[in-house]
Parts: sequence; C-alpha cells; structure tokens
Amino acid sequence: MARKKLKCPKCSRVFALPAHLGRHMNAIHGAGGAKSSGGSATIRRLASQSASTGAGRVLGEMQTYLHELALQRSLIDEQMEGIENAMRALGQVSIILPGQRKRGRPKGSGGQEGSLKFMIVKVLKAAGGPLSPKEISDGVLKAGYKTAAKNLTKAVSNALPEMPVLKKKGRGLYSV
Repeated sequence: MARKKLKCPKCSRVFALPAHLGRHMNAIHGAGGAKSSGGSATIRRLASQSASTGAGRVLGEMQTYLHELALQRSLIDEQMEGIENAMRALGQVSIILPGQRKRGRPKGSGGQEGSLKFMIVKVLKAAGGPLSPKEISDGVLKAGYKTAAKNLTKAVSNALPEMPVLKKKGRGLYSV
C-alpha cells in the first residue's frame, strides 16, 4: 500500500506522517505550524498534495540555517566574553555560567564531618608526614571512627585515590 506524501507548504519538504509534518512546521518555521492555521484540516489538505522535491534543495536550506545559527553563536560568544571581561575587571574571580554550576563540596575535599574521607584527612594532618594505608586506618580508629567494615585498611586504600586533596609521597605513602 502506497503511503500518502505530505508536503510542507513553506519549504516543500516531504513527510510520510502528519505528526512529522507538524513537528517540522513547529521546529523549522516557528510555532503554530499546521495547528494554528486549521489543525487537522490543514494536515489533510497537505496529505492530498503530491511531493516532487529533490534532496538538494532541502540540504541547501539546512546549510543556510546552520550558517545562520553559527553566526548567532559567534555573536553570543563575543557578548559573553565581553561580560566575563567586565566581571573580571570588577573583581569577580570565578565566573559560573548557567550550565556549569556545580553543587555540593568539591570532589575529594575530605567529605562530611565524621565520614571516612574526613577522618583520613584529619589523621594525615595530625601526623605531619606521609603514612601508609595501614597506619592511616589505625589512626582513623584511634580518632574515634566507628565502622562495621571487616577490613578497614582496604576501605582506606580504596578511598585514597578518590581524594585529590592528598599527595602520594612514594609507594604506598600518602600525605596532605
């Protein structure tokens, strides 16, 4: 069974389903599309039209649109750079853009008070020099850390590489 061809009245692009045409009208030609000018009656009218357009025209229109978007992006980038420079001049050190906001503590900052990572940092600061995972786990227990772990040394060894606040001072030795 042959499918009906739906043709966009603005750019002559061809679609097989009315929903595809409606989405195209909204996305490419602005809000409203087929719905604002008559809804399903417009879709039925478009379904009755036959389509005979080449892919070259569609690709040309897409390239034109892509070029327009690239120009808009470059203008926006220039405006953002100007605002960032102005903020730096006024004393703003770090600039957080809407999509770049990070929530919570920085990764590896030592964890919440009472957590294993917090206790590791506390023990290493008190030690004053590099310690091995076994020495750290002993110090953590002496500092009052409560755990149900069967092998605390292994838990400490697993936590150490996840903490960028620590420095490795040789094979199996860590310090703050």
